[in-house]
Amino acid sequence: MRRIDRILLAISQHHPGRVDLRAARLAPELGVEAFDVLALKRGGASTAVSHARVDGAALRVVVDGQAQALSPGLFPDELENTWVMRRGQPAQVLAEAAERIGAGLLLAAAHAGPRLPSWVRSSRNVELLRACGMPVLLVQGEARYDYRTVVVACDFSRAALASARIAALLAPRARFVFVHACALPEEAMMRELELPPRVIRAGREHACAVARRRLEDFVRLFLEEVAVPVCEAGLGRPHAVIADCARRHGADLLVLGRGALHPGAWLSCSNVMQRLVDEAPCDLLIGPGRQGGDCDRRLAA
Repeated sequence: MRRIDRILLAISQHHPGRVDLRAARLAPELGVEAFDVLALKRGGASTAVSHARVDGAALRVVVDGQAQALSPGLFPDELENTWVMRRGQPAQVLAEAAERIGAGLLLAAAHAGPRLPSWVRSSRNVELLRACGMPVLLVQGEARYDYRTVVVACDFSRAALASARIAALLAPRARFVFVHACALPEEAMMRELELPPRVIRAGREHACAVARRRLEDFVRLFLEEVAVPVCEAGLGRPHAVIADCARRHGADLLVLGRGALHPGAWLSCSNVMQRLVDEAPCDLLIGPGRQGGDCDRRLAA
């Protein structure tokens, strides 16, 4: 199984302590004792960055690739000297830093969605995912306890599989629920033919049962590290089925495979990730980007 050795925390002045607490709870599960912490301040076309490295009780500041220990009694001028200017927006600067240090997981506070519709302007969350290719955990609220219920959206792709395996690392003792949104293309024709409601209902139940069996086979075949998962299938729009499942089970963490992130993807009504990234009812884990160009290929169960 893939191992996460380095974690990068993106600290936001608007959400103090949110990312830190979640990282502290994840560290024992991952066996990670050191963190890289990046504080960002947007300033026009540039971004002010302060990079610190925390290893136990030791605190070092990283400036131009050189780590310098900070004294126990910090003075204001000493802290001011830790800020450097980088060209680009925060998402781009954060992605470059994550690649430079070889981070296996990025933790960031989730931002509220834009006031304008998503097809007019993407959110900061989407901009971050577009820039960063490593797994990203968007933290919604205060981490009062470890993850207890994890809902994984599964479309039988390699991207969904990679995301589920990372979730198993982050929450090895959590209850896992796998959900698949399916469709019944014949339903429109059945209604057009004015078939009895019981016939339509039987068709919907059969489609869900077939999808659930396929999902159970998929999890059993490819995700042996997840013990006794719950598998569900629902008919409807994928983002609505997934969000409803997360709410019903009181999920602490929602897991999605990485979808399309090109600018034109905003206009896609079928892009589940972009529909949920600003509307998730809990913390959201997005898996890694394309690996070898086949993350979107389906795996036969």
